[in-house]
Amino acid sequence: MWLVTPIGFFSVVQKASDIANNTLTIRARVRADLEALRELYLPGLGDISENSVTDYRFRAVAPRAKVAAAMADMVNALDYSNFKNQVAKVQGGERAHLYHEVWDVLYQLQTKADQYSGPPPASQKLATLPASTKVLHPQPDESGKPVVIKKPSTPTPSGTWADANTLARVIPRGELPPELNGTALAPWTDVPNNLKGWETLAKSDFTEPDFNVPSGYKRAAGVVLREPDGRFWLVAPTNEFAGYKATFPKGTVQSGMSLRATALVEAFEESGLKVRLLSHLVDVRRSLSYTRYYLAERIGGTPAQMGWESQAVMLVPPTQLPMVLNNPNDYPILEALIHVA
Repeated sequence: MWLVTPIGFFSVVQKASDIANNTLTIRARVRADLEALRELYLPGLGDISENSVTDYRFRAVAPRAKVAAAMADMVNALDYSNFKNQVAKVQGGERAHLYHEVWDVLYQLQTKADQYSGPPPASQKLATLPASTKVLHPQPDESGKPVVIKKPSTPTPSGTWADANTLARVIPRGELPPELNGTALAPWTDVPNNLKGWETLAKSDFTEPDFNVPSGYKRAAGVVLREPDGRFWLVAPTNEFAGYKATFPKGTVQSGMSLRATALVEAFEESGLKVRLLSHLVDVRRSLSYTRYYLAERIGGTPAQMGWESQAVMLVPPTQLPMVLNNPNDYPILEALIHVA
């Protein structure tokens, strides 16, 4: 996204390194533009780095929520009737003249509308799909490609979040109350960006049995996340991946990562939540994996920031779990929960 403002010209993007940390990278061709942005609207902007061989010489990173707040502040502070005049007032006539040249080029969108009215690249790739299905997940997949949600989930009314006897559902970037059961629902801003950080978070003092994986199965780990009101967090895999309409967060163990760290990573990537592992719950033989599940509690994050693999996150009363979970692979988890106090 390009931002041409009275204080500077910026390119705002989401790099691969931003996804796990819920940040955005803000690039500029003039250092002073980033410095003005930090001073006036975005004090949370990180250190400015410089690289003379890249397209944008200067760049810095900031939490996504703070970037959004800065943009809102810019809009709320807008009090001029002519943009180019305001640029000249703030940054001088030379910058205003340069922006006028940009305006002149873009004026062709109006004078040559037929020539420039084609769909953007992402839409062209999706052109074979009916228009009603072209709903994109706000986060791209691990290759940076857009993710189409073919049958979008429906969020539940706001009151469902406070009712322990009711299923609540949120979609990506959906609206949520500011807190739930005394814990804030807010983006996790200091997500670990390396293996060591995840392993440090995964340290807990409970013991667990040996993990004996049957031959031919992949090692996997996941969480069964329970709220203080008794409900459980489930994720709705995007486009019902592998036939799952709803399930508990889990994923394959990557090389060098422990079971516990894997469980934390999968919980965050699929549900947007920061969790604490409490105890070993059950080991389950699934279609391709043998999965260790941990009982866990939410200590931060927000499901509105779910990754691309989930198209909804739900909070489900225990009595409704058998109806919501559609795959028999999850039934041993329900049996294990019977014995949990």
